[in-house]
Amino acid sequence: MQVGNANTSTGITVGCQPIEEVKQFTYLGSVLSNDGNTEADVNCRIGKASGVFQRLRQVWSTTTINTKTKIRLYNTIVLPTAIYASETWKITMRIARKLNVFHQRCLRRILGITYLDHITNDEILRRCNSRKLQDIVTERRVRFAGHILRLPEQRHSRTAIKWTPLEGKRKKGRPVKTWRATFKEDLQDIGTKWEEVESVASNRERWRTLVAQCAKSHRRN
Repeated sequence: MQVGNANTSTGITVGCQPIEEVKQFTYLGSVLSNDGNTEADVNCRIGKASGVFQRLRQVWSTTTINTKTKIRLYNTIVLPTAIYASETWKITMRIARKLNVFHQRCLRRILGITYLDHITNDEILRRCNSRKLQDIVTERRVRFAGHILRLPEQRHSRTAIKWTPLEGKRKKGRPVKTWRATFKEDLQDIGTKWEEVESVASNRERWRTLVAQCAKSHRRN
């Protein structure tokens, strides 16, 4: 798979055998795309989580299991499937909406509430002691970024998170949303500047406080 805007074929061969060039493939359970878009992976995770949720439909509909236990099962079995590797996602409004809609649909099913009951999404979250799924993903991303920023400087992941290309031209038009742009928005929400993020992340206790602050900030939204 060739990443970027190049239209020419790389023509890579291994043992005289040409390697098929694809636009996306699955690696360690995540769907990688040549344009860096994470929507295909999000769609895949939601599809898998929906399948898990449906296989437990008898659990959600039974009256012999209380709602608190059902929510615990949902948080333990379904949610991890939906947000696997979500720390690496770049979030657009479209993706955020997909995540929140999936989460709401599941919670309403567990509570036995439909949209015809005219109960708001915020009330559904309150009854389930939950948050918007995009906010859960945000908290995971900020926590993950802290781990990366504390790695030794020679580690590739540490280099990648701060690296800026020295050459090349960007296409005209609105810049494509990137993971770094998403993370910078997270930092803005918690009052931290991109220029000082490494020094802040080096202090584990301070970073934990910021992660908690991020979660509270999104709970108010």
